[in-house]
Amino acid sequence: MRYIRSCIEVLSQAELERIHEASLEILQEVGVQVSNEELLGRLRAIGAQVHGDVARLPSDVVLRVLQGCVGHREDARADQAAAGRGPIRVTSGSETMVLEYPGHTLRPGMLDDVLKGIVVTNALPTVGRALPVVVPSDVPRPVAEVEAYRLGCLYSSKPFNVYFGLRACPYLMEMAAVVAEATEQAKRELGFEFSFGVVSPLRFAEDDLACAMMTAEQTWPTSCYSFVVLGASGPASMAGALALSNAERLACLTLMWLWGEVEGYQEGHVDDPCMIEPRTLATSFGHPNLTTLAIASNQLARFYGLEPGGGLALSDAKGIDFQSGYERGMGAVFSVLAGGSIGNSGIVGPDEAISLEQLVVDDAALSAVNWIMQGVEVSDESLALDVVKEVGIGGNYLDQVHTVEYLRQEYWESPIFTRQSWSGWERGGRKTLLERAHQEVERILAQGYPPEPLLPEGAARRLDEIVGRAWAELVA
Repeated sequence: MRYIRSCIEVLSQAELERIHEASLEILQEVGVQVSNEELLGRLRAIGAQVHGDVARLPSDVVLRVLQGCVGHREDARADQAAAGRGPIRVTSGSETMVLEYPGHTLRPGMLDDVLKGIVVTNALPTVGRALPVVVPSDVPRPVAEVEAYRLGCLYSSKPFNVYFGLRACPYLMEMAAVVAEATEQAKRELGFEFSFGVVSPLRFAEDDLACAMMTAEQTWPTSCYSFVVLGASGPASMAGALALSNAERLACLTLMWLWGEVEGYQEGHVDDPCMIEPRTLATSFGHPNLTTLAIASNQLARFYGLEPGGGLALSDAKGIDFQSGYERGMGAVFSVLAGGSIGNSGIVGPDEAISLEQLVVDDAALSAVNWIMQGVEVSDESLALDVVKEVGIGGNYLDQVHTVEYLRQEYWESPIFTRQSWSGWERGGRKTLLERAHQEVERILAQGYPPEPLLPEGAARRLDEIVGRAWAELVA
């Protein structure tokens, strides 16, 4: 077979049922805060008990939504997860700070960093969707998303999105429509969508709901995810955190069903949990409990008939070191073998900074994971029986044409992972992984920075006009 068939599980069927029932009980007895009168009216119409801005969702309401959206398949089994899946594709991270090389210091991100990030993500094969790698600080905050998105529209060869809020939403939708028209792309292919997290525990922000409905009315995709902080905004116990986050996901699905966005939820989701360090209350993205939660969340997704989502291949390390590689690798491998995908890449620490060098390292590591996931091709030619017979006992394969051909197609290599001998490494300057990653970043930028616009001149002018209006209307 040309792919890995596997599925790691941490929950039994009975345990899945218990978490499911606990989540339904949370929604029915505690409810969710929905600060939007129109959505509260819709919830009331389908049988929710609404008191003020809190909606309690009876179990039969949630189950009806599940049945209507994706079908509640209690017998969904984990062995369906990994069969025939494609390669892992990730999204670049989007932070406020940049980790500088070589000083290893943090500084605020700039518009030029956004542009350099686009050039780098264009060149990385595992990046399927891109974000501005930073929120630019050298423009006023009200137009930061608009300016960053304009650069993505002009220069990104990947589907591009930006994290945004209610004030920027109309301008961004207008810009996305210009790109869709100029490139003749369907809205779901463009990458633009409004994605927001539940404000745990069990709250939906008023502006987020208004923004989601605004984008949905214009038929742009929307998505929502749970962001539980174990020990802070959620129980410290794994089972309790799962019950709460699952309740929040079911509430997300219910609201998305109300505004007509079901397809996006069926395509999978990436939960974004974190933990607190109990002594300092610092957040953690790399704790092994989070990998366990990703495995369990994938099981729950399949339990409901949803496509499996993903997990975090991140680390709490403050640089490229063993801790970083181990935590990222562990998160990636377990998430993939659980049938899921992976979230954002290039992030240093728990949302503390972006690093282009880290993004290049993550790309190389995930490329290796994808290489392994290809499995083994078994054919008459790959079995090489004729070659084995010709070489015979005690010969070698170095001078065989078959060896040349298969080394070219079956030898994975990376410009930043060394395969040199010790002496070759010394002759090459004894470069560390970080130095090789920086060298690769410099190579990519030398070839593609500054980039050429990918849109026609007329579309670029229309984007400039929209950005100009945003400056006039949003910046005092």
